[in-house]
Amino acid sequence: MTTTSWQQLISHPSQRDAESAGWWPRFFRPAREEDAELLGRLLRDDPRVQVFDTIDRQLRDLVKTRHPRRTLGDQEIARLVDEHLRGVPRLSYGVWVHYPWSHRLVHLLDEAEFVELRTNRNKYKISAAEQATLAGRRIGVVGLSVGQSVALTIALERSAGELRIADFDDLELSNMNRIRTGVHNLDVPKVVATARDIAELDPFLQVKCFSEGVNSDNLERFLLEGGKLDIAVDECDSLDIKLELRLRARAHRIPVVMDTSDRGLIDVERFDLEPDRPILHGLVGDLRPERIRGLSTEDKVPYVMQIIGQDTLSTRFAATLLEVQQTVSTWPQLGSAVVHGGAAAADTARRIALGEPVRSGRYYVDLEQIISGPEQEPAAAVATPPASATPPASATPPASATPPASATPRPALAAASLARLPAGEAGAVELDREQLRRLVEAGIAAPSGGNCQPWLWVYEAGRLGLFHDRARSESLADFQGAGGVVALGAAAENVVLAAHREGLSVRVSPFPREGDDDLTAAFEFFGAPVRGAEGHAMDALADAIGLRHTNRRQSGRAALADEHREALAAAVRSVPGADLQLLESPAELEEVAALIGAGDRARLLAQRTHADMMKEIRWTEAEAAARRDGIFAGAFELSPADLAGFRICRDWRTMDLVRRWGGGGALEKMAHKAVAGAMAVALITMPRAGLADYFQGGRALERAWLTATQRGIAVYPMATLPYLFARLVRGGGEGMDPETVEVARALRERYLRLFDVADATAEILLFRLSLAGPASTRSLRRPLEEVLVAR
Repeated sequence: MTTTSWQQLISHPSQRDAESAGWWPRFFRPAREEDAELLGRLLRDDPRVQVFDTIDRQLRDLVKTRHPRRTLGDQEIARLVDEHLRGVPRLSYGVWVHYPWSHRLVHLLDEAEFVELRTNRNKYKISAAEQATLAGRRIGVVGLSVGQSVALTIALERSAGELRIADFDDLELSNMNRIRTGVHNLDVPKVVATARDIAELDPFLQVKCFSEGVNSDNLERFLLEGGKLDIAVDECDSLDIKLELRLRARAHRIPVVMDTSDRGLIDVERFDLEPDRPILHGLVGDLRPERIRGLSTEDKVPYVMQIIGQDTLSTRFAATLLEVQQTVSTWPQLGSAVVHGGAAAADTARRIALGEPVRSGRYYVDLEQIISGPEQEPAAAVATPPASATPPASATPPASATPPASATPRPALAAASLARLPAGEAGAVELDREQLRRLVEAGIAAPSGGNCQPWLWVYEAGRLGLFHDRARSESLADFQGAGGVVALGAAAENVVLAAHREGLSVRVSPFPREGDDDLTAAFEFFGAPVRGAEGHAMDALADAIGLRHTNRRQSGRAALADEHREALAAAVRSVPGADLQLLESPAELEEVAALIGAGDRARLLAQRTHADMMKEIRWTEAEAAARRDGIFAGAFELSPADLAGFRICRDWRTMDLVRRWGGGGALEKMAHKAVAGAMAVALITMPRAGLADYFQGGRALERAWLTATQRGIAVYPMATLPYLFARLVRGGGEGMDPETVEVARALRERYLRLFDVADATAEILLFRLSLAGPASTRSLRRPLEEVLVAR
């Protein structure tokens, strides 16, 4: 008989081509004449063969396990073994298994006795009847990083009779922090290395390899060929395959199990019991595979966040995501998490295979929570309970975000404010209710840092007072409240323009009471021109008040036309002392983008300024509508990938890890993208840095912004650096951590090479000018009832 015909007799019929692929062993049963001849030829012709013969020990173990009630002595064991052999020579008993890739020849019990003995210590965690049931089950594993651990654990327990494993990749050295294999397997296909490991553990276990991975063309074959899978285990990285696997598994009523190797998450979808169940628990809606096939890694990030549950990520994993393609090449996986997840997924698959009541849902076996440190209260021994879906990405920000300031005026402030208004001049006009409403509505349409709206308006007997509600604007970034005063100056400008539109003359008295910085301005209105009243040169800007808004949308770069440059400069310089500086060359814009990005990074990696920033953000439209202050996250005009990254930044614990690692380069990307489409980056200044100067600077800012609005130019404030520098230069860095002080000093040196400013200069606002399309959304304003006190 030829070697080929002999192989057809003794190999598994479904694996006849496997040996040529290098992952299936050869079997020799010397009790057969042909096998004895071939075995002898192998030993004679291949000097590399190493022989491992422990058949006697296996036989002794076998007879001992068959007599569990007795303590057997050596002589009785030997007698029982001889009886079991029934005269068959030991060398001819069982099967000799040759592993061509390692040149090992191993003498084993044949399949039935091998399985009996190897699974003996499963009892009664797995009963004999259950073991027999599992022998008829088929489990498919897609992706062999975590999947290798799942497949090997299933093989260890023999909780399936057939394993189908799929992966298109070869083993790389960087895989070996989590894939248990040897360095001799580098560059070997993962399916081959895994199949060899299984064969060396249990040569009788049926393994089918899909070395091309699974794809649209072979997925049906993976699920159905040779019998329908009982369970599919998804551990692949390709998002489109994750979706397509589930869609087809649902069509064939095959349950799907997935481990993410983060927080011990096991995801179960019982399509066998719930054939209409939304895939991935509805977290991705009706997303189809073809929609995400071929997307870049960055474009896939939002979908990854939906699938794994952004609000349930571990802190370390979330922090590392910010470093992907910055200081690390891809997302992390630890060997401990992979082994833990492999065991959990294999355990879940076994119980499903046995018909135990495993429900669909997400289960967290989070060791960091369960096994807590001494400073924590120990978590319950039970893992996090399952949920049909993770919390939505729009969940409330974490507790690390500083709570917002009160949305209603404080009664004590309002009552005291009425008494603090200065006496009005005879002849002032008493505003009717509708006039007052229109003027204050114009005032509150002004911009403010983080849309904090730091104003309280008080009207009594012809006098309108504008008070600084410091509780709304107070932050580390706003040194001495100057940023809030800029907003109040812009609001005052709007009131003047709106009053002129009403046919009224206006007299504005900034800081009318000495020593009372909260009373920022007092307004008096007259029916005719009076001494000290505001001029009318800027009245044409009034029509832009309701149109003015922040526009962060990205655009292509264009040149700033001379007429626009001149008009903007004239608007700013119409306020005495105010000046406008513009950066327009590509080199200047590239440098200022780097500085702004570094400032953003510093702000997010310092705890106090991080908290201040998170206090400003409204993460959902519903929250923005209910609060009517702060900045809706959608207003940042971020790509889905960048928005997903921004959401990760919410939690200070995550940012603290990034800070400690010296990372955070990704936090600078948004500034680079924003400035890439700028016509110019502009800075408005005043020569001195008193509060009255910041108030006047706010008026200059509003005139420039309204002018830009009328000319179709988008304005995007980028205010972090000037106010960071104000605290550094005039406050000696008070309140800043040493690391941020060091960063700010280095940035200041570069900044001074771009802008002509001195330590005494008030830097009112740094902002981008561009020709952007319409903004996606506009910030809301609190209702008058919350900001106006009148009697």
